[in-house]
Amino acid sequence: MNYSDAERIATVFNKYGFSIASSEKEADIIVAVACSVREKAVHKMLGKINQWNHESRIMNQELNLKNPIIMVTGCILPEDKKKFEERADLVFSIDDIGGLERFLISNIQYPISNQYPISNEQYLSITPQYQSKYSANIPIMTGCDNFCTYCAVPYTRGREVSRPEEDILEEVRNLVKKGYKEITLLGQNVNSYGIRRSGGTGEIGGVNIPTNPTNPKYLTNPENNSEFVGLLKKIDQLEGNFWVRFYSNHPKDFSDELIDFLAHSKHFCHYIHLPLQSGDDEIIKKMNRHYTAKQYLDIITKIRNKISDCTITTDVIVGFPGETEEQFKNTVKVLEKVGFDMVFISEYSPRSGTPAAKMKDDVPHEEKGSRKKYLNDEVLAKSVLKNNKKLIGKTEKILIYKKDKNGFWVGKTAGLKDVRVTKVVEGAFFDVGSFVKVKITKATSWGLEGELAQ
Repeated sequence: MNYSDAERIATVFNKYGFSIASSEKEADIIVAVACSVREKAVHKMLGKINQWNHESRIMNQELNLKNPIIMVTGCILPEDKKKFEERADLVFSIDDIGGLERFLISNIQYPISNQYPISNEQYLSITPQYQSKYSANIPIMTGCDNFCTYCAVPYTRGREVSRPEEDILEEVRNLVKKGYKEITLLGQNVNSYGIRRSGGTGEIGGVNIPTNPTNPKYLTNPENNSEFVGLLKKIDQLEGNFWVRFYSNHPKDFSDELIDFLAHSKHFCHYIHLPLQSGDDEIIKKMNRHYTAKQYLDIITKIRNKISDCTITTDVIVGFPGETEEQFKNTVKVLEKVGFDMVFISEYSPRSGTPAAKMKDDVPHEEKGSRKKYLNDEVLAKSVLKNNKKLIGKTEKILIYKKDKNGFWVGKTAGLKDVRVTKVVEGAFFDVGSFVKVKITKATSWGLEGELAQ
């Protein structure tokens, strides 16, 4: 989502005569997009801004150049905004495109800057300046009504707002016509798409924060994903040779209807990212996630039964306030039962302004690191290796995305597994962004190798 935000910001700068710099040192303006969950990421950004300010002052004094203008946007809580404003030239809400344009017109002396009226466009209606020629991210909704206690999204992006279906379909159609091979639909809670429409109650910028974020009456829990699945079906009917994925799902909104659709879809990858966060019911409740470990495992069972080759990945937070060793072991049990293909593991850090920040952060930093390492080395590495070995001897369609330092072409499967093509016809050349078929010959915990299929 941050990457997609940056592409829309680039469109605004492009309108005023700017182009993307090849490095930070060459930039006249640097824009940083803030993270929604991790306090550690905010600290890194503050450090990075200090670095930019320090380095640019030294270099530009020597070369008699102006210091770069530094801007910050994205998911910014009020407490963070004050810190950023002390260091940056502009801190703006991601949906305040008009405010960004007013700053450019007022502060940047470019002849082109006065030739355009201030935009009244909604943030999501801006056509992004895609940075890839074959892969594109498409936000279909923004904001969140879930109020997980560790997350800043409802307080920084507001309540859930869905883009009009036809706008999304038009963007997908245009990308497919241009030959794009990989499209990712985005949303903070993507499978609750359609519950609140753009322009209605909860529009971006008009954040309506409940006095009790954990009160279920403020949460959405549809019996099915009819609106979301309806959109996916229309995308699936488009002609072309392309893949589609979507992020990020919430277990409480993941329906049987959605699983049934994915099992028989034409373009949608057999890949599901389903955040777990914790395998302990008490911790899940403290996180305000509205499911149990058993309910989560029941969803996984349904997926496995209907889509046997599905790649399943997840997110886990270790060291949440009050998490005991026994509760951590419950998370280990769930990970071992599921056998994930990837787990993105975060060490909990309190995000000021969120309900969890008021809880006692009582798991020592060293213990958080130890738990993360155990999940990576003792649980995830084993399940990934086991899953990858199942692919040996099979022919996989992969999307080429680079040539590595050793001269081997590298692609990714529909399940986002890296494949290094170790055997091809001598002199063979692939276009980045092209599909090829590869027979898998070797598997490790973190990648696959294969040879070009005959």
